[in-house]
Amino acid sequence: MKITVDQKDLLKSLQGIAAVVPSKTSLPILSTFLLETRGDGKITLTANDLDVSLTQTLACETSGPGSVAVPGKKFFEIARSLPDDKVAIEVEGDRISIKCRRSRFKMTGKSADEFPKLPSQKAAVTFPIAASVLDRMINKTSYAVSTDLTRPSLCGVLWEIKKGTLGMIATDGHRLAKVQLPGAVTGGEEKDVIVSPKALNIYRSLTADMDSVQVSLAENHITFDLGDSVIYSRLLEGPFPDYNQVMPKKNTRKLTVSREELTDACRRVSILSSAITHQVKLVLEDDRLTLSVKTPDVGEAVEEVTCAYASPKMEIGYNARYLLDILRTVESPDVSFMLDRNDNAGVVTPEQDGEELKHECLLMPLRLSD
Repeated sequence: MKITVDQKDLLKSLQGIAAVVPSKTSLPILSTFLLETRGDGKITLTANDLDVSLTQTLACETSGPGSVAVPGKKFFEIARSLPDDKVAIEVEGDRISIKCRRSRFKMTGKSADEFPKLPSQKAAVTFPIAASVLDRMINKTSYAVSTDLTRPSLCGVLWEIKKGTLGMIATDGHRLAKVQLPGAVTGGEEKDVIVSPKALNIYRSLTADMDSVQVSLAENHITFDLGDSVIYSRLLEGPFPDYNQVMPKKNTRKLTVSREELTDACRRVSILSSAITHQVKLVLEDDRLTLSVKTPDVGEAVEEVTCAYASPKMEIGYNARYLLDILRTVESPDVSFMLDRNDNAGVVTPEQDGEELKHECLLMPLRLSD
């Protein structure tokens, strides 16, 4: 098997492959990727860590069919170090040679028969979606995914398909992010699945120039078909908690404020916040919002922001990092907080929600320190 390919094209495909290949694994074959060609002017590169797999198809010059499992990290380092020129790859059995200008490398691969095969499952739901829209939905939710491995169902993003609406929800118990796209899905059955954040991050890294993506949901897997790239991911086991039970229904105090001004003020005062709680205190009264931090042995900071607020005076504390995560994903110029008491969750939404996406977040308060 002989292959000639541009170094830039090879490296671009390998960047996604390298993100899937695990750096440490008890199964040596998983540290490789599968290189295949049928001699038809294309090669495919496949990485699989048993949870997420990625297949990249790349046009090049080929001679003869063949396949081999290639050491992933070392091959990526070699490809990255090569000059911008044609790269010649030749495979005989498990021996791999790489040539580019005056550089010569020889590596030992593994038999392609050892590489894990993807299970075959019939899709229950398949739908196309604009790649940029899906990217925005992931951006608005994935930051709230839990990292607590004792609660595995929270370590992914819930995808809800109901009555044609695609919803995504993520929570770590301190905050919740929810976004919905009405009319996203036609046909197929209603379905709830929990998607791995690793698969979503790989998807986002590959869609910079994509127009649309075909999404398929099977019993235990989700597939993102991007044409020359296909991501295949095992779904996380559920069930996902009933988040509707924690969504506040009696919050009547409304605060409306410039997203940019609040973001800048919160970022500044939080410089002196506690390294443990990151607490920032918000005081709301008479169309004025005061953000303050007072941390023993560190210092204090205060900043006022104009706002729209006509309810009784209120003091509430939030984790500044969590608040900034939410503000970063809001796309409208102004943001609204629907509040109740300083020990109840607040609901944060874009003030101008005229776009196709319906976006809301829940943020739990912190107990205010004296």
